[in-house]
Amino acid sequence: MEQVTKKVWKFVAIGAAVVVAVIVALLVWCVGKAAYYEYHREVLCFDPDCVNAKFLSENVYYHSLDDGKGYVFNSLTREKTIKDIKWIARPNEGDSLVCFKQGEKRGYFNMNTGRVAIEPRYAHAWIFSEGLACVDDGGRLKFIDGMGKVTIDTKMAYVPEHDSYVFHQGYFITSTNDGEKMGLMNKNGSMVLPMEFDRIEWAHDFEYLCLRKGDEMGVLDKELKTVLPMMACDLEVTWETIDVTMADHTICKYDLQGNLINDFYIAELHTLEYEKDEVYYHHKKNEEYGEEYDEVMEGPFHPTGTARLRAYIAGNGHEGLITADGHVVTKPLYKEIEAIGYDLYLCSVTYYDKVIVNGKGELIR
Repeated sequence: MEQVTKKVWKFVAIGAAVVVAVIVALLVWCVGKAAYYEYHREVLCFDPDCVNAKFLSENVYYHSLDDGKGYVFNSLTREKTIKDIKWIARPNEGDSLVCFKQGEKRGYFNMNTGRVAIEPRYAHAWIFSEGLACVDDGGRLKFIDGMGKVTIDTKMAYVPEHDSYVFHQGYFITSTNDGEKMGLMNKNGSMVLPMEFDRIEWAHDFEYLCLRKGDEMGVLDKELKTVLPMMACDLEVTWETIDVTMADHTICKYDLQGNLINDFYIAELHTLEYEKDEVYYHHKKNEEYGEEYDEVMEGPFHPTGTARLRAYIAGNGHEGLITADGHVVTKPLYKEIEAIGYDLYLCSVTYYDKVIVNGKGELIR
């Protein structure tokens, strides 16, 4: 019996030792994996699929870290060329200097070597595009070249609300110091569009400029030739057409050369129903003590009819009247239309003001 007990305890001891060995092995594996991951993350992140790595060229990548300790690594020389980086911004195609933030200042480094090209000394800086980059130098915006030399002193103040200080197609969208008006400057520093527009935006991959001044909008091409003249409307440049909503809420389309395709589009069409003058009740036949009687179940109610004209929806959700065979009776002047007779319509000019219109589109006074 004593021998059996010893053998049992021997097996228990061996089992316990195996369990402890497995636990120790797992701990060593976990610690080793964590250490390798940290080393890989900090130094050897050559995997293009790594979530922290952003390859800038064949041999240079930027490794982002949440604590603002990101760095640039050159795999050819196997060194961290720049440390303590908070973020980077790649240049547009054709430029090689990357904007980066270190501490509270911005500078630029070469994406092919990872070396600093322009020391971080600017309060704000933007990407290089077409060989130039905009920097905030003492509260004033200036454009510098790849050597850090000022080529254009705009003498404009930095306006946080206007954050597109980049050249496209040889032009730069400027703004007044209060950010209220915009203009266009070329690479010589000359104003080619005066700062009198409420909004200037590039569209269609920087092929067109959309201009707004008050209630008017227009379109220029990248050569600053007029595609659509300024007119009272809202417009959008799409990949195939220029969609225009006029002041009277009609919708028209132009091609990208400014030729009119169609001057009348609608978004939706629906019938209008009205209440007739007759009054009806719902009845139900009941029988009690052998006698039938009518019980009013619901009412009174008016039967409905379909009005002669339809309502169509155009720009900004405004509605107009149209016949069943497609002849327009009114422009889309109304926020809402409801029929109050077979050929009589209550039309909302505003949310509070309404007018009555007959089947010819005439106001009933």
